Amino acid sequence: MARTQTLSEMVKNLRAEAGHSLAVAHGVNAEETLKYLLRRTQEEMWTAFIWPEMTLRDDLPITPGVYLYPFSSVMSFDAVREAWAAQPGGNWSPVGYGISEDKIAVGGGANSSAGDPVSCWEAAGKASGGDYQFRVWPTPQSGGWLRFKGNGELAPLVATADKSTLDATCIVLFAAAELLARAKAEDAANKLQKAQRHLTKLLGNQVTAKNKISTLGSMSPGNGGYAAAYPR
Repeated sequence: MARTQTLSEMVKNLRAEAGHSLAVAHGVNAEETLKYLLRRTQEEMWTAFIWPEMTLRDDLPITPGVYLYPFSSVMSFDAVREAWAAQPGGNWSPVGYGISEDKIAVGGGANSSAGDPVSCWEAAGKASGGDYQFRVWPTPQSGGWLRFKGNGELAPLVATADKSTLDATCIVLFAAAELLARAKAEDAANKLQKAQRHLTKLLGNQVTAKNKISTLGSMSPGNGGYAAAYPR
């Protein structure tokens, strides 16, 4: 499990890793910047990797004749890592992401065909009511279920007492590497290597296949950053 810390603890540790003064009076002006950097680093790490301890499954009913559906409150688009479909009484089968233009009819944008089971899906923007939605293909004939599997949402990391959702040491090391790189410090590369080693060990300690990079969230948030530890 991830070793979490409060935002206040992480700010202090980040100062130490980046070589900043630990005196509170010396760091007041930079504190909000450090908090933002820690929060953003955690968000990027959450997006880039599958975190096994955060795994959720969200089963959504599929209605015959309907190909557009709203995302539920359980899992947003960014959190989805896998999709599976099942007909009533049937087994789960993988659903790929992406619907090519030949699968969408000319004029009106309806699906080009109907059938079972659902074989692909993709985000479809906002509905008229303002909710984000997704499309499935082909248009279901018999109903069933679509299962989204992915990361649980991050807990807020705003107040000083808020705790990180992901491993605090990993977040701090990557944030420190970025600060050192900005300052053109000689040890910036070493700090980044240390962060990558920690991430590799952290994910490698999970059970088999839990360090798999997701298809939707595997792009590196920064050049040479933490995603380099697990190239696609």
